[in-house]
Amino acid sequence: MNEHRAAASGLHLPAPFDRDPSLPTGATRKAVETIGRRIAGDLYVPGEVMPTELELASSLGVSRTTVRDAIKVLSGKGLVRTARRYGTRVCPVEEWNLLDADVVGWHEPAHARVRMMFVQTTELRCILEPEAAALAAERATDEQRSIISEAAQAMHPGDGDLQALFEADCRFHATMLDATGNQMMRQLRRIILAMVRISYEFGVLAADGEPVTREGHIRVAEAIARGDAALARQSMADMLQSNRSTAGL
Repeated sequence: MNEHRAAASGLHLPAPFDRDPSLPTGATRKAVETIGRRIAGDLYVPGEVMPTELELASSLGVSRTTVRDAIKVLSGKGLVRTARRYGTRVCPVEEWNLLDADVVGWHEPAHARVRMMFVQTTELRCILEPEAAALAAERATDEQRSIISEAAQAMHPGDGDLQALFEADCRFHATMLDATGNQMMRQLRRIILAMVRISYEFGVLAADGEPVTREGHIRVAEAIARGDAALARQSMADMLQSNRSTAGL
C-alpha cells in the first residue's frame, strides 16, 4: 500500500461530523467499531451466525453487557439481526446502512465493496448536488460564498496531506448544502460527506492519490459566488462526471 492509500484508510470526518451523537462512548464504542470492522472485512459474513456474547466479550476484553450494547448499535445500522433461537447473524449487505459514515469507515479501501459504493453514491450525488449548487448560487449568504471559495482554494491534491484535502472538501460540500437554505437538504450533510469519503477511499486506489479536482471545485465556487445557478449546476455535474472518468468508470 503506497503512502496515499495508507492515508485514505485513516481519513476522519471533520468535527462536527466525525461522530454520530446517538452512539455510545468508551468501551462500547470501541466494541462497536471492532465488530463493525470485522463484519465489513468479511470476518463475519452475511448469513453467518456470529460468535456468542461470551466469545465476543473474551476476544474484545470487555463485559457481555458491553457486547450486548454494541450489538444493539450494529443492529440499528442494519449490519446484524438477533433472535432468541438462532443468535446473532450478519444481515445481507442490501440491508446495511451504506450511507452511514461509520459503516463506510469500517471498510478497507481495497475491499471490492468500496468500488460498488463509489459507483452508486456517485450516481446519487449526480442527482442531488448539481441542484444543491444551483440553489446555493441563488441563496448563499456572503459568508457562505466566502467559505465555499476558501475551501475550494484550500484543495491542493499534490501536497500529500490527504486529511487536509479531505477536510477542505468536506467544508466545501457541507457549506454548499447549508447555503441552499433548504432544511431537508441541510440534513443530508453527514450523508453527503460519507459519500465524499467513499470517493476518496476508492478514488485514491483508482487514481493513485488524486481523487478530486481542485479546478472543478473552484469553478463551482466561482459560479456560486456570482449567483449563476445554471453555471453552478453544470459545473457541479461536470466535476462529478470527472470523478467517474478519473476512476476509470
